[in-house]
Amino acid sequence: MWENLPSHLRTGLAVAFLAVIGVAAASFYLSFLALREVAANPVTGWGEHAWVFPLCVDAALIAAEVTYISVSMIRGINRALPLFMVVLFGAVTVWFNVERVPAEWRVVTALPPVAGIFMTLLIAFLLKVFARVTGKAMTFDAPPPAVGAVGALQATAVRLPDGSYGVPGSSFAGYGAGTFPPSGAFGHLPSASPPGNGHIGQRELDEASLRAAVEMYLSGLTPEGLGVATGSSIVAALSVQGIAVDERYARRILEEYKADHTPTRKGRRR
Repeated sequence: MWENLPSHLRTGLAVAFLAVIGVAAASFYLSFLALREVAANPVTGWGEHAWVFPLCVDAALIAAEVTYISVSMIRGINRALPLFMVVLFGAVTVWFNVERVPAEWRVVTALPPVAGIFMTLLIAFLLKVFARVTGKAMTFDAPPPAVGAVGALQATAVRLPDGSYGVPGSSFAGYGAGTFPPSGAFGHLPSASPPGNGHIGQRELDEASLRAAVEMYLSGLTPEGLGVATGSSIVAALSVQGIAVDERYARRILEEYKADHTPTRKGRRR
């Protein structure tokens, strides 16, 4: 892609990039000299090691700028902290540059550090331009934050290509065709169920409470919904409420509930 650009455009971008790097290096050097002069004051006691002070301040500024530029290439990441560091260390280096000279010369001494800050940001802009013209991705999406299984899942199951019903892309297997209505009558999705009787939060449920929770859910189903209900669909529905129940236990309660609540047909009179 870069080779397909007009020669004058390639030359202009390359010269601009080199010029920006040159100005950034020159401004850093002048700021370094000014900060070293401040640190060489006998009051500090640093003496021949005064050069470490400007290295700390300006290096911290450059590190903050590079971090800010890098983070700005990732969508979904908060850039407030590196931006705050750029402003903080930029203000520190400008202040030390201007405070060492009389007032009429302070604008002159402020130019190098300010130019260095803006040249660093301009380098980031040119890098994005180079990425665009070469066809390479420059911005990336941060992975979504880890959330619970219930909060991250889709609210309604859909018909999968194999004829079953489930959630596209979910780690849970889809339900067999006909066992989970496509309209989402239960309104819940399959969820991993830990073994044993259930828990709500950190509180263990006894047998009576667990049975009551299952029967309460079943009582809210329509006759059609009750007819297609399974142990796994009960597990999925109760998991949304924070109740974990064993599938075999749910299936047993379902069979008992159907036996108690399904009307029997009387024989016809002859």
